[in-house]
Amino acid sequence: MSWELTGSDQMIKMMELADFKSTEMLVPVEMIGFFGNVGDRLAIIYQNREYPAYLEAEGGNTILKWSKVLIRKLGETFPDYESWFQGEQPDVFIPRMELTKSNDAFSLSLITGASATASDAVKASDATQKTIPAGVGLRELLLKWIAGYPNYYPRDFRFSFKDIINEEIPKVIESLEAIQSGHYQVRGFAGDTQWAEIPWVKVVEKKDQRLDHEDLYLAYILAKDSGKLYLAIVYGKEGLGIRSLSEQAAKYREKIETENFKTSHQEVLLASASLVSGIVCYREYSETDMPEDGVLATEFEAFRKMYEQCLIKDRDADKTLVSNETIEKISTETDCGETIETVSASPIMEVEADPKTLVEAAKTVAEPQLTKTAAVVAKDLDANRSDEVIDSDDSLLCNAEDNREPQPVFPSPPPDKAMETETVAPCESRNPAETPFDQEAESAQNGQIISGKTQKICEKAEFEEDHAIASDANKATPVEMLTRPLVRYPAQNDELTPALRLVQAKMGNRGYYYPAELIKRYYLSIKSKPFVMIKGRVGSGKTSFPRLFAEAIGATSENSRFKRLLVGKNWDDDTHLFGRLDSRGHFIPGPIMLMLKAAKEYPDKPHFFLLDEMDRSPTAEYLRLLLEGINGSQEPFLKREDFGSDITAYREYGSLNFPDNLYFIATINEGLGYFPVPDRVIDSGNVIEMPVVEIGVFPDYGSPVGDSDWENSAFKIHSQAKGLPEILERLMNLLKDLQTLLIGHDCPMGYRGKNEILAFGINSGAEGLFTEEEIIDLAIVQRILPALALDPKADHVVYQELACFLLDDGLREKCLNLPLDRFIGHYEVLLKDQVIPCPRSGQAVVKLLKTK
Repeated sequence: MSWELTGSDQMIKMMELADFKSTEMLVPVEMIGFFGNVGDRLAIIYQNREYPAYLEAEGGNTILKWSKVLIRKLGETFPDYESWFQGEQPDVFIPRMELTKSNDAFSLSLITGASATASDAVKASDATQKTIPAGVGLRELLLKWIAGYPNYYPRDFRFSFKDIINEEIPKVIESLEAIQSGHYQVRGFAGDTQWAEIPWVKVVEKKDQRLDHEDLYLAYILAKDSGKLYLAIVYGKEGLGIRSLSEQAAKYREKIETENFKTSHQEVLLASASLVSGIVCYREYSETDMPEDGVLATEFEAFRKMYEQCLIKDRDADKTLVSNETIEKISTETDCGETIETVSASPIMEVEADPKTLVEAAKTVAEPQLTKTAAVVAKDLDANRSDEVIDSDDSLLCNAEDNREPQPVFPSPPPDKAMETETVAPCESRNPAETPFDQEAESAQNGQIISGKTQKICEKAEFEEDHAIASDANKATPVEMLTRPLVRYPAQNDELTPALRLVQAKMGNRGYYYPAELIKRYYLSIKSKPFVMIKGRVGSGKTSFPRLFAEAIGATSENSRFKRLLVGKNWDDDTHLFGRLDSRGHFIPGPIMLMLKAAKEYPDKPHFFLLDEMDRSPTAEYLRLLLEGINGSQEPFLKREDFGSDITAYREYGSLNFPDNLYFIATINEGLGYFPVPDRVIDSGNVIEMPVVEIGVFPDYGSPVGDSDWENSAFKIHSQAKGLPEILERLMNLLKDLQTLLIGHDCPMGYRGKNEILAFGINSGAEGLFTEEEIIDLAIVQRILPALALDPKADHVVYQELACFLLDDGLREKCLNLPLDRFIGHYEVLLKDQVIPCPRSGQAVVKLLKTK
């Protein structure tokens, strides 16, 4: 065996016959450092696919364990390896393996001759791939999947059984004639670091992966009890509820012929109600009902054709939505709830008629207003104040609030026409306090759709400027006006780690169904700062949620690691929390002192203190000492004189300060009869608003069985977490831009807020819970907006700029140039189409702006 280190990040090994057969390779002592530490999981990249490997110690040696599939791939690249090693060959032709290290991955190349290259290896593998007869072996692999998965599910994830799902079944599917066209991507998933609760093999048409979003796909999915396997067409758009997914799946069923395949969900057994709701149609297989390879291939082709029909229908619908030729028979509801119909309109053409004639004609027709998609908004914004509508998505709506005469948009008239047009739309005096912004109006005339803002032109310069903007906008498409393509940003992230998934299951087992994103936000908030405020309506679960979370990880009132205290009316000091002297001079400890003592006695376990309805009394009167501890003070809460002559109590409680294993949660009601929470309190922690309770089919979060007693270390940054410097750098750059925005409005964040947002983001990045952009989005919701609500200097402009934070520069500028009422309308369309980079804070801002 010959190893050679050719650089700090590159190594070459001369291959032996055993290297093409065995999944284990003995690593010399001097090469161990190249791979990392014993016990590490390595990612080997070969021919653009990732294969797991593990560095383990056995019998005093270090062994590199490979995937069986990778060994087979190497054999396919060099199919004559057995006969080659049996003969005598010069050293120059000895096959060698080259490993190049990049970050946490190792790129592998197999060189089989003096002139062989990695591209030759890919060609050889492709040639081998094409020799596989279509569908051969699929039945055997599906049976192995059904029979073997329940046996491996409780075992070590490193067993190569997962290669059946990740590699072998996708390989057979890729050999099917229709899939060989290259228009499809096939992927298998058996889990990441542990076996998946719902393993699958997914087929997605590449053309439909717009913006990396796979809403509709074809898949083999294993049932919850592993007794059945489903071939199904599934609609699974992120962020949608069960009802919406079910309704969209029903629409797809109307578009296609499902033949004799099942469409009812009652018998589908999957550990995800959302996944079940999105099934369009399916075919069920079992060990006793598994057809031969030919039938499996035929049925797969039938599903592929149905899948393709759904995509074709979608594309046709998309073309209709963005067509600039006609808008046909669009129905919708008006503001007063009535439905109007506008029959097909002629193609939109540039208006060459006399402007005065058009205005007069426009007075005689109804003025429906178009509800626009993101593409339409982009076009509208390109024209700035002129709203020439080319794309339409939903409907024509009457603008009940605007009864003024419409001003159509048309190409700039010659100079001698300018003053004539001015007389058509004379100035009107208005009360700016009542109508601070011009309203939008749209009109249809002579079969043409003419959209425009009812703008009263007062000066010739304003008129010419408006039409110059409109003219420039007509020369460029919306995409050309943007500095980068629009990307979808789902307003919900439901990916959970196994530990948090178990917490969700335990809470669900008690009859409470909280969204995954809420659980992650709460977990990261208390992990980054031990103080979280939860707002919500009565009955929204703001009290039960922290209690159930604590119980799910082993902190209960029975073991004194969870305590709920209802704030009394008009507390005027902190003795209700810390304690007091009775009439005989004995110190009576308060509930927080008892919790501090319990936390000190069990420093390795997390403890939770819930202050319920914090705003029933002025917090400044009773929360001052506790806030000092929350914000980092290590001084004891009580002084010697607070204990009077009770020396015993002083010895027991006198040294207690705020420990690092205590997490303080407070609920806020807000409204009549409650006291406002001051800025100092708001600035001391994250504010989370409870979502509206959804009523529907109870989701199945999986088995609630697992470790229920977390250590306090779970709430600390993992020292072994990788990539923290990169995460910190990206967050700092985003925070810098956010701070620049806030400084421009004289309401910057302080050091405390900045540091706690960074802590939230670092903890999230260490566990892969949210992206850096999502962290900033949540920071605006949980830290910035609550603080701005208390700042008298914060006007609607700062909220608009926050709503447009990270938005494409061109689109951002155009949005911010709109009046407030039109800004809200356009922004809601962008939110609906999921192209706002910070959708959570965007929704909160729109809600707030509407109240202004």
